[in-house]
Parts: sequence; structure tokens; C-alpha cells
Amino acid sequence: MSITFPTSSSGVSGTIAVTANASDNVGVVGVRFRLDGAPLGAEDMTAPYSVGWDTTTAAPGTHTVDAVARDAAGNTGASPLITVTVS
Repeated sequence: MSITFPTSSSGVSGTIAVTANASDNVGVVGVRFRLDGAPLGAEDMTAPYSVGWDTTTAAPGTHTVDAVARDAAGNTGASPLITVTVS
């Protein structure tokens, strides 16, 4: 499981699509994105996994983004945190 956009240490502005890839031997049934540990949008249950983020709703500065995948057996796995800077 990994965030594919934006990349870590990048600058972001405006509305962007945060994207991730996830795979599992049982089958991924959903991915939830998090901004600074809080839910970012609704769980996406269809690959490719993404969520829209209006960065103007976040304070300027550094933020963390990650994603949590859930499989059909109820297991979860998180991506590594990435850091982005909102301008």
C-alpha cells in the first residue's frame, strides 16, 4: 500500500486528487485516506483509489497524508506517511 500522488515533500495547492495503490491476497475492498490523522473524504471502494482534496481548507504549512486499506477479511494496512506543504 502506498500513496502515488502527491509525492512526499512536494508542494500542493488548489484541488488535487490524492491517489494510492493497494493489493492484498484476499482482495482490497476499500481505501480510506487520512490528512494529519483525520479522515479525508469517504472510503473509496473501487480501484484506482483516490480522493479529492481542496487544499484551501487546510492551513498553510506542512501536513501528513496516508491511506488505510481494508480487505475482505477485515484486515487493515496503512501506507507510510508522506509529508506535503500547502501553500
